[in-house]
Parts: sequence; structure tokens; C-alpha cells
Amino acid sequence: MPYDPTSIPAQPPAAAKSYQDYLDADPQPVPAHFRHQGDAHLAGTEVTVAQYTDRAWYERERAMWDRVWQVACREEHIPQVGDYEVYEICNRSYLIVRVTDNIFKAYPNACLHRGRRLRGEAGSADQLRCPFHGFTWNLDGSCAHIPSASEFAPLTAADFALPEVQVATWCGWVLINPDPKAPPLATYLEPIAAHYAPYLWEQSYAGIHVGKILNGNWKVIQEAFMESFHAADTHPQIMPQVDDVGCQYDQWEGKPHVSRMMTPFVAASGFLTGLVSEQEVYDSWTAQAALPIGAARYTLQPGETARNAVARQTRAALEPSIGASLAHVSDAELIDGWYYNVFPNLMFWGGYGPNMFYRFRPNGDDHESTLMEVGFIMRHRPDEPKPAPYRYRLLASDEPWSAVPELGGLGYVLDQDTTNMAEVQRGLKATFSKTIPLASYQESRIRHFHQTLEKYLG
Repeated sequence: MPYDPTSIPAQPPAAAKSYQDYLDADPQPVPAHFRHQGDAHLAGTEVTVAQYTDRAWYERERAMWDRVWQVACREEHIPQVGDYEVYEICNRSYLIVRVTDNIFKAYPNACLHRGRRLRGEAGSADQLRCPFHGFTWNLDGSCAHIPSASEFAPLTAADFALPEVQVATWCGWVLINPDPKAPPLATYLEPIAAHYAPYLWEQSYAGIHVGKILNGNWKVIQEAFMESFHAADTHPQIMPQVDDVGCQYDQWEGKPHVSRMMTPFVAASGFLTGLVSEQEVYDSWTAQAALPIGAARYTLQPGETARNAVARQTRAALEPSIGASLAHVSDAELIDGWYYNVFPNLMFWGGYGPNMFYRFRPNGDDHESTLMEVGFIMRHRPDEPKPAPYRYRLLASDEPWSAVPELGGLGYVLDQDTTNMAEVQRGLKATFSKTIPLASYQESRIRHFHQTLEKYLG
């Protein structure tokens, strides 16, 4: 390699590209929303250490989870009427039920008699019967049976109807919001819903789903994936294939729940401008591809860029699997790492798939450990039935992400990220500093996240 990865300059050269430069060079027209850059005003450039370390702060946050839209499961996790999934966040537990072919409902996972959890894990049933005393509910939440009903007079079956929380679906996800006054999901997701509309979500399913408990506050873990600022030091092996300098960060005025990061893939870091050939970019990508696209090795043709070659190979690989032509689709849509944060804890990549996602939750009610989940949303042909979702795998504490072959090169990258997280949490508890400074642009999504969080905490 014609550069020394330990001697990266402190500043990228002036010739480094912006993300819009990559779009200008795309051989296909790019969607308008790729040109729709953020315009939000972000106040402040620091957050307090206490937000990550103090139990009292975390207990304030618990009320936030009662007021936000959050992913509970995928539709294919509960494919038949009567199927249900248990979703837990902090000290809350919810039961998500498929009531009819097209109707989902969600209830607090607690019996209205003595409070026993109705279900401890996913399953299927015609009715929801409490194992303690036998109080029973229909799938729609209406009370079907009160044992020794006369002893509960004047209460009637109507008084024992299960309370409901808001439920909505988007791109195959089932989301809940416990707040009856919360805005509808479509409003909450602006502008992401319109940006994601073209990408065949009716043909999507959960293809890979892996989780791991990590030491660190849920925000510490999540914020590691909100910026590419760390790439040069944490992931030096991807610098010939991912342009961290060319990342675009977007937050939109009046859209507090959504932010975006657009990362040029199959392009060398701006720090390496003029030091890496297109063939070296291509060879690096196909040797360590962060996404399992299965691109083949070959010698680039005169005038061909690595991005052009990988985009062409990606089209050829995806078209048979989705049953549609992608000739009109831009290179950026096919190969770049463009993904959105949905406040408070979902990150979701765009395009025709595989679409990587992350979800971050406090580990039970522990403010210093996190359940991080990673997966890929896949596509099937429209003339084929929806495949069953990938069986969820929870890694042991000493089991690396790279032990999951389906994650491909991403597993190694996640292992590198994981090495930072516990040390960040320990360092935050050791520091004498009261605040953390945040970069004005490269960490703008973190600033946006905290600005939204503070609104919920009042």
C-alpha cells in the first residue's frame, strides 16, 4: 500500500471530496432526497458527563420511553393471527399481538388482577390467559373470563379490558408508543417515510438478527455509530474503501426525531486523496466488504471507477433476488452507507437491501449496560412467499461479533467498535471533567440527538 496508515495527516487535503461531489459524478440521476441537505439549527456543543453515568439521570430518561415511538418487532415475527411478541424496555413490558391479518395491538404485559406478566416470551394463542388465577382476554383486549366474577362486583368485563398503547407499522417494522397523545408515526418519521418509499418494503424480511450485552450506557454505545469521525483510528483497514471525510450529516429544522448520515463507500478516505488508485480501492472493498454483497474481483477497465464496478456488480446480484430491474437506480443508492437515526434508538440503512439496522436498549433496568442488536433486512421476489425471519442469536459476553459468519466483514468492524465502548464508560466515570465537547459538524447527529432528548426530559 503506497501510504503509511500510522501517518495520516491531521487535516484532509483541500482536494478531498464532499458527498455531493460523489453525487455529481454518479452516472445515473440521484433521488431528490439525496440532495436534500439538513438545515437544522443545533444549539450547544457539549453534553454533561452525568447524562451517561448518573442513575438519577437515567431514571429521568425512563419517562421518555413512555412517550416515543420505538420498534417492538417485525411483522414477520408474528405472521399469523394469535401470534404475539414480548417487548421490554427498562422496567416496562409490552405484549404485541396480531389480532387479524392486518391489525396489530399492543398491551402492557400485566394481568389486571394482581399484575403478573401475561407472557414471558413470544408465542401463539387464541386467548391470553393469566397463568396465576386464570383471568383471560381475547386477542382484541376484551375480557373473556373473570374467575369468581361475583367476588369482583361491581366491576364487570368492560372494566377488565386490557389498556392499549399506540401501534403502527412502517417498512415491515411494528412500532409502539405508550403515549396516547403522541403524534402519529408518519409525522414522527418526517422526512424519512418519503425518502424510503421506493425500496420494495412489501418484499422485505428480517434476514439476520444478532444481539450482545455491552458494558456502557445505551447512549455511549449508540453514539459510536452516529459519526465517522472515529474511522481513521478505530477502523484503519477501511480507509482505502470508505470515505469518512466525505460523510454528509443531515438534520432538518422542525424534524426532531430523524437525522441522517451519508457515507461514500467504495471510495478512499479523503485523508488518502491522491495516495490510493481506483484498483486499490476496488481490491480493498472486495477483500473486506463491510456489506455481504458478494462482489467479484476483477481488473477495472480504463476510465472505470471502483464505485462504478461495484455498483454494476451489485445490480447484477440484486436483480434476480428482488425480481425487478435496477437499471435506473443510481450508484449511490446501491452501494453507499446512507442511513437514518429514528429517535431514540433505531438506526436503519436505506436502499434495496440488504439493509443493515441497529437497535440500542438499556439492558433491563441497568443504566450502565446495553443490549445492542444488529441485523440485515433482506428482500425476496414478489412471486415468492415471505421467508421466515432469521432466528435471533444473543452472543455471550466473551463471544465476538465476528463469530457470526452471516455478518461478513461487518463482524470485525463491530469488534473494533466494541473495544472502545466499555473504556468510554470507565473513562467517563474517571474524568474530572463535567462536560464533553462535541465537534460542530462531524458529531452534529449526537448534538441533534441530545437536543431532542432534552426536550423530552423538560
